Amino acid sequence: MRCVVFKKIVMVLAVTFLWGSSFADQGITDESIRVGQISDLSGATAVWGVPSTNGTRMRFEEANAAGGVHGRKLELIVEDGQYQVPVSVKAASKLLNRDKVFVMLGNIGTPANNANLPKQLRMGVANLFPVTAAVSMYEPLHPLKFSYYVSYRDQVRGAVDYMAKKTGATKVCLQTQATDYGHEAELGYESAVAEHGLESVYVGRHKVTETDFVGTITRLKNSGCEVLFIGTLISDTIQLYTAARSAGWDVPIVGNMVVQHPLIAESADGGMEGLYSAGPTVLADLEGNSPEAQWRRDWYQRYRDRFNDDANVQSQLGYVTADLMIRAMESAGRDLTTDKMLAELEKIRHYEDPFGGPSLSFGPDKHQGSDSLFLSQIIDGKWTILEKNLPY
Repeated sequence: MRCVVFKKIVMVLAVTFLWGSSFADQGITDESIRVGQISDLSGATAVWGVPSTNGTRMRFEEANAAGGVHGRKLELIVEDGQYQVPVSVKAASKLLNRDKVFVMLGNIGTPANNANLPKQLRMGVANLFPVTAAVSMYEPLHPLKFSYYVSYRDQVRGAVDYMAKKTGATKVCLQTQATDYGHEAELGYESAVAEHGLESVYVGRHKVTETDFVGTITRLKNSGCEVLFIGTLISDTIQLYTAARSAGWDVPIVGNMVVQHPLIAESADGGMEGLYSAGPTVLADLEGNSPEAQWRRDWYQRYRDRFNDDANVQSQLGYVTADLMIRAMESAGRDLTTDKMLAELEKIRHYEDPFGGPSLSFGPDKHQGSDSLFLSQIIDGKWTILEKNLPY
């Protein structure tokens, strides 16, 4: 018995030693800090991945032009995971083992993050602000996991709560992807339906590659559903919504933060009018003469000049999450370690998003920054905020 206990103590000490010396602080030299990112530059969520990576790159370039972080330049190493788990796993292996990155920032996708996290955390490499609102990005609490977003689960909960009260609907339904991402939307939906005593008349699941939703809409319409909640990405959102309206089914349809993209708002020659989104993200307000509005206009112009494209919500998020990480690194001092950076992240309180997004706060027991939901709707081809601070 004593031998077993002794062996366990030795194992704990060995893990502690590795955490403190071999893995946690790889990727730092006297001249640079290597940061890894698995984005989607060519897959199903490239409309999220590309602008998010651009926003991150823009903040890194600003920091480097100002001398870096205590004299070290930030080196962003981006791999295209294509929103495919096998490709993303291979990319993670390269970044962790060959490039030996110090930290992962803004890795995209729920399935890919869930697949890569176990190995990444064993190596002591922090996973900061992934481009997914999965609960698993911050629960259970782990020193190496930090998230920006209110979870997909809670986004759906907030949407159901609002729509049940606003419309008086008693029969609701859900159509979602048959993925980890879709499953989390389903959990939030089930929880809210039970809490409000609603009747769930239909739950449908489809593949990421699904393109024909005519039969799905027929079943949804025949179910008597009064409000449809969706856990979809880009193309399936457009196809599902336009199929519903073409069939003359005009019930409210509500997505989460993923659908809040200008590409969706501008699609189908006005056919996306009326779609709702409940999420923690907002488009920057560029109107007015305030210093904040002027800074945003200047930032948007600099982004357009740098990437030959218009900035969007995803560009903003890439910039903000990079800024959060850089602030923590700077506060940690020249003797940068993972432990010091994470300790500084936990000290951030009431970070004000320069684009007008939610205030962000972290702490030793809180590694998820945003506590706010916004309800938006496509009106005249643009996402427009209807409600702030939705409860969930």
